Amino acid sequence: MLARDFLFTSKPGNAHQTTLSKDKNFSEVSTYCLRDFAGYPKIEKAGNMPKLTKLFISSIKPPEKGQIFFRDSSLIGLGLRVTPSSCCYIVEARVNGVLRRITLGKESQLTPTAARKKAQKLLAQMAAGKDPTIEKAKKKIRGATLQEVLDHFLSVRILKPNTVRTYRQMVPRCLGDWLDLPVTAITREMVEQRHMSLRKTTQQGTTGEAQANTVMHILGTLLNFAAANYEIDGKPILLVNPVKRLSNNRRWYPHRRRQSIIPDHKLSAWYAAVMELRHQKVKDYLMLLLLTGLRRNEGATLRWEDIDFRSKVLRVRAELAKNGNEHRLPLSDYLYEMLHRRYLERGDSEYVFPGQSGKHHMVDSDHVIEGVAAKADCPFMLHDLRRTFLTVAERLALPYVVLKKLANHSGRNDTTFGYLVIDVERLREPMQIITNEFLKLCNANKQNQCDFDE
Repeated sequence: MLARDFLFTSKPGNAHQTTLSKDKNFSEVSTYCLRDFAGYPKIEKAGNMPKLTKLFISSIKPPEKGQIFFRDSSLIGLGLRVTPSSCCYIVEARVNGVLRRITLGKESQLTPTAARKKAQKLLAQMAAGKDPTIEKAKKKIRGATLQEVLDHFLSVRILKPNTVRTYRQMVPRCLGDWLDLPVTAITREMVEQRHMSLRKTTQQGTTGEAQANTVMHILGTLLNFAAANYEIDGKPILLVNPVKRLSNNRRWYPHRRRQSIIPDHKLSAWYAAVMELRHQKVKDYLMLLLLTGLRRNEGATLRWEDIDFRSKVLRVRAELAKNGNEHRLPLSDYLYEMLHRRYLERGDSEYVFPGQSGKHHMVDSDHVIEGVAAKADCPFMLHDLRRTFLTVAERLALPYVVLKKLANHSGRNDTTFGYLVIDVERLREPMQIITNEFLKLCNANKQNQCDFDE
């Protein structure tokens, strides 16, 4: 027996609910809820299902809980879903054997005529085998923006904090106007032009070529990630990475490793300028970088748990080291005394060089560096201190393998180096020799003696 042959009766003030059998016209087992409505004629047969009109819809009383459905009599598949807080038009049909129920919009935003037109278009697509749910998902994938891909990439990849910070800072700064663009809209011409436009002098006085290359390498990584993770019908949304244009046309800027250091004849003036700084922790931080060769973030994020005063050893945690390997350095006499003094004067912070609030580590400031550089007449970047450390160490005729261990370089391409196990104590004497050389070049002992005499 067809669902349309059932009879419905409605008692005043009560909803009569009947579960109907599968109807070949509705293609589903449905629950039809009918009520008595003021000003609207009683419905006696399911064959006389109400037409969804403004008058009928205005007469509907929302249920206290759950949901009720009203199906349109003039367009099979169009319906109205009513809940205690909403009233929405819906379309129901089977697509390739799968029942789909699609929300068209709120009753307050669509007239019955507009809802019927939208429903007719959707029903025609569904009759042709197009699943609106799948099509919507495809549209979302096809329209994935650069911002969405960046967020997705950073959420699934295991990256170091510095790498995450680089992505978060460089992409908005250099590609900010592309963040809301679908990645499929980024063309090879756009990549080539942006790469050229990023080549401009930076605040640090560099050409900007390294920044341009870095940004485009990041973009290439993100687009490769999108190609591997965003597919439609088994095909990636990106068939060719537009960043490859730079390789095909040989447009990458040549890699020029910076060679800047603080020369020997400037070290005394540099040291004097550092000692004139107002904050002791900044003085100690700069001296730590010079006498250990640590990268600036490795030094700034040191915690007291990383300092072993008993063994006189400093540790850089694996998650902070650039090569992912824990780095242990012996403390020279100068470093031990400096860090021990800081320990005795420490507050509540876990960091050796705390920030202003004490909750986070210190963040180096450009104006402090510029001030020291101006007084010493010696422009420098913090990474120049690392190069200066290794340059002086090499001049002292220390073994090459010791230099690599001091710098915590992985030696990934050196098979022999990978077999060498060098204990931290093997580095203690070289570290003391390097510190002594720097103190001599800085005239540190003489300057300290002059300050004492005064």
